[in-house]
This record gives sequence, structure tokens and C-alpha cells, in this order.
Amino acid sequence: MSEQALDITTPTTTLEMVQAEVEASEIPTPRPDLRREAAGLLTLLFLIITYHIQHPFMLFRVQFGEGFRDVREEGLQGAMLIALLTSGLLLIGSPRKLWEQRHEVFGRLRLTIVIIGMVLYLLHIFLLIYRDTNVFVKLYDLDPVVFADELQMGKKEAGELADPMKALHGMGLLGGIGLASAIYLWSPWESVRRYTKSNAENKVMPLLAVVIKDAAAIAVILLWIISYQLFNPLWLQESGLAEQFRDQESLIALLLLFAVGLLFFVQRDSGYTSATGRLRIAIGVGLAFYVAAFLGAIFGDSNVIAKYYHVDPAVYGNQVFTPERIDPLKAADWGAVLAGIALASVIYFWAPWERLHQYAQILRQNIAAILTALLVLFVWEYGVKLFEIEQFLLPKPSVIWETFKEIYPNLIAGGWFTFQNALRGFAIGCGVGILTGIISARFLRFSKAILPLAIAANAVPIIAFAPIANAWFGLTSSDSKVAIVAVLCYFPAMISTVRGLTSVEPIQIELMRSYAASQLEIFWHVRLPNALPFIFSALKLATTLSMIGAIVSEYFGGTPNTSLGFKIKNDAALLKMTDSWSAIIMTSLLGIGFYVFVSVMERTAMPWYRSFRSDSR
Repeated sequence: MSEQALDITTPTTTLEMVQAEVEASEIPTPRPDLRREAAGLLTLLFLIITYHIQHPFMLFRVQFGEGFRDVREEGLQGAMLIALLTSGLLLIGSPRKLWEQRHEVFGRLRLTIVIIGMVLYLLHIFLLIYRDTNVFVKLYDLDPVVFADELQMGKKEAGELADPMKALHGMGLLGGIGLASAIYLWSPWESVRRYTKSNAENKVMPLLAVVIKDAAAIAVILLWIISYQLFNPLWLQESGLAEQFRDQESLIALLLLFAVGLLFFVQRDSGYTSATGRLRIAIGVGLAFYVAAFLGAIFGDSNVIAKYYHVDPAVYGNQVFTPERIDPLKAADWGAVLAGIALASVIYFWAPWERLHQYAQILRQNIAAILTALLVLFVWEYGVKLFEIEQFLLPKPSVIWETFKEIYPNLIAGGWFTFQNALRGFAIGCGVGILTGIISARFLRFSKAILPLAIAANAVPIIAFAPIANAWFGLTSSDSKVAIVAVLCYFPAMISTVRGLTSVEPIQIELMRSYAASQLEIFWHVRLPNALPFIFSALKLATTLSMIGAIVSEYFGGTPNTSLGFKIKNDAALLKMTDSWSAIIMTSLLGIGFYVFVSVMERTAMPWYRSFRSDSR
């Protein structure tokens, strides 16, 4: 009887196993969430930009800040803060959901990362931009004008001190990363909960291990304070604490290494295969970078950051640390430490290491496109040399890149002016287009009246319309550029809106009417969701059209030295092709960033859309 039962159930069991394997093979492999990845990258970018905004020396003389010098009154600083806040909110998702997860270990850790790193840094930048208050300047009782005057030096002197200044700020960033990593790895808020439980209830970590972990973490924090002042030449020469431990550097380094190792070792059984565990591993890596740099400075007599910038340690004492600059530099250094904490917080919250296998799969799927792009660059690079094409006609990609790295700070100001025109024209054109599209879908007579005019406006070549717009609004006025961009963006937005609103299945309308739904309810619950994919497709198309319109319109009336279109035209006329191609690269980056931003908004507004359902959230 049992054998017969076995014979009967075995084929069924085998069939079920086969079906399960088939179903598993048909499950689509999840892809990285574009919204999360874009938000993480944009948050890092805007954090870097705002970091350079906070420091007068960086703002006026060094890299990114140099490009912001001429646009301080044009709203760029405020726009960068708003962009950082927006990208940060997109990265953390719903703040309400984050708060609801506070009862979980991983949730509390993520919430603390946001509060300690991102919120404090945003508050600091907000006060700096909108209240003209630098809390670290006030800490040392400095006059902001004096603070700026001491660090805003002549161009020649600033050029000589650029690398030492950048090295100092690099040390501050690394120190901030190390401090944030130690705090997050410690997670003292977890210890408070465990101390209130009995030893039997502490299943994850016994009470003795909690005590050892807290003692090790406190030791790491104290040793960080000492080691950072020994690691950074600014504090090494001007700190009484550093002076006391100057002869005990090797002991401090060994104690720090031991305390960090103990802190990480005690938590080895807390589940490093979980999401919280993997995050702690990444945090440990961040702390290890700082410890390794400090050990190298002590035992190898080589400060890796100063070595990277080719800075002789004697330069600090002879040129940088003049008496009148000590307190301003200390205030700026604390700003760098805070920026390092924020940088570590963004990276830890983003956690890209969680999706490395997905990135690898995407690379394998797009290997053909990647190889094609590399092949084009290779042919371009060596084709110019093979056919002996003059550099003023077609420069090599390597030469273009070197020029771009040299002049990109000066392209930032021009890019900001051009992008403002593109953004304003995009908002006006798409806004009016969507509005008239909604009216056209509702009223047939209005549609018949407006559609020929829209087609006629779209048929006018931009090159023909640009001189007319300049005559109407002014040759150098930004209004003429905005008008051209708005005309280009209007038609796609209007047509796509009409198509989306009118392509609803009749059965859906009949169902809503059977429930006695009003026209407004039908529009809100049926027509608008159906039209969103069409509208966002038009918006993504309009992002590229807006940049094209802004650039081309500046060919006929751009403001000299402040617009990318004018620079591209002027440099090409002077056969400065590498400069012209560098401006084209900046334009492409702005266009790509604009497109990605709209794509992120699309996924945020339509998480239910079928093309996004297979994404990993």
C-alpha cells in the first residue's frame, strides 16, 4: 500500500518540482532602483558643491568654488542647497516610513545616520547661505569679514597655497569619515536598550559583550580626538593636546588599532549576513581608511593626503600657518570634519554595495553598448594621429579631457546661466502645453482651434525664430532664450497630454459612470493616471529640447563669458576647439542630469507602472 502510494505521489512531486523550477526561472531578475541610484549620486554631487561653498578659500580660488565666484548673487548657492535637500529626501524615501522603523535595529541605525550626518550638515549650510552665519566662525569669535579677508588672498598666493589647502581639507574630510564611522559602528543607542534587559533576554549580544563594546567605542572616540590632532598638521602645531602626546604617537596609533579591532570583533556574532551586518562592515571599512592613514603617517612618516597633493610638510609651517590664519583655518577645518561626517552618512545610507551583483548583471547586459563607446573613442583618439588631422580642426579625446579638467570651474558659471534659461523655458513651455492639452482633450472645438497653431509653431526652425525673439525681448536678455525654449517644449507636452487623456479604454469610462462618477472624478482616477506615461515621455523629450534651444539661442545673442552657447560659438570661431569641446561636454552633462532628474520624478510619481514593477526597491 505504501509502495503504491509512493508510486502515485512521486510523479506528482516531481512534476511540482519541475513547475517550481520553471516558475523560478521565469521570475525577472530585479534591477537597481534608478530613483535610489540617481538620488545617491546627486546627493554626493551636491554635497561636494555645497562643501566648496562653505569655505571662502575654496569658494574664491579652488576648483568648484572658482566657478561660483561670479554667480553668488544669482541664486546658485540657494539652488544647490535646495537640490541637496531634494536629492537627500529622495534618497531616504519617506521620512514617515523611516520614523516607523525606529523600533528595528537597522531602522534606528539608518535614522541616526540621517540625523547626525545629513541633517546637521544641511543646517550648517542653511545658516551659512540664508543667515550668513558660520557656526564654526562664531565658535572662535571671529569676524566673518576678517575670516574671509585672511583666506581670500591674491591670485598668485592662492595658487601657491592651493595644494596645501586642499590637503588640509582632505585630512578634515577623512577625519570626519573616521569619526562618523566610529559612532555608527558603536551605535550607543542600542546599548541603552540592552542595559535595561536581563542577561537572558540579550540573545544577540550578552551584557558583558555590550560593556566591552561600549568601552572599546569610547576608547576609539577619545583616541580619534588625539590621533586627529596628531594627524593634521594644523592641530599638531597649535594644539596643547597634540603637544602632550607628540612623543607618544606610536603608542596612540597601536591603541587606536587595538580599540578598533576590539570594537569590530565584539560584534562578530551580531549577524553580518543581514542588512544591518553588511552596513556595519561598510562602516568598519570607512573607519579602517582613517586608521590606515594615521598609521602610515606615524610609522611610515608619510601623510598619504599630503603626499597625494605633493605637499612638503615644511610648507605648512613656513607659508600656511601664519599667526593671523590659525583660528580661521581651525574654523574651516571643523567645517571639513562636518562635511566628512555628512559624506560618510550619505554613502552609508545609499549602501551601493548591497546591489553590486545587480550592477554586474547590468554591465553584462549592456556590454555591447559599452564596447561600442570605447571603440569609438579608440578610433577617434588614434584616427586623428593616423590621418594627421590638425588639433585645431579635431582634437583628440585625451586632449579635450585635459582641457576640460583645467577650465571646468569656469564653465560652471556659464552652465548655470544657460541651465536657468533652459529650466525656465522648460517649466513655462511644458506647463502651458499640459494645460492646453487638458483643455483640448475636454473641449473638441478648442482642440481644433489650437492644434493648427501648435503645429505651425513647432514647424518654425529654431534658427529662424531666434533672431526674431532677440528683437522682441532684447539681444542679451534671458527672456528671449526662455521664449525659444518654451516654444520648443510646448508642442510635445501638448500633443502627448491630449493623446494620453483620450486613449482611455471605453470600458473604464463606462465602469466609472456606472458608479455615478463625475467628470472630475473620471479625470482624476482614470484619465490622468492613463496620461502620466505619455506626459513624462514628453517631459523627458523636452529636457533635451530645452538644452538645445538654450544653447542655440545663445549663438545669436548670448551674454559674453556667462553663457555656454556664446562660448562654444566664440571658441570655435577662434579655432580654440578644445575649449569649445569642453563646453560641449558641460552642456551634455547638464542635459543628462536634467533627463535623469525627470526620470527619477517619473518613477516617484508612477511606482505602479508596469515598466518599473521589476525594479528592486
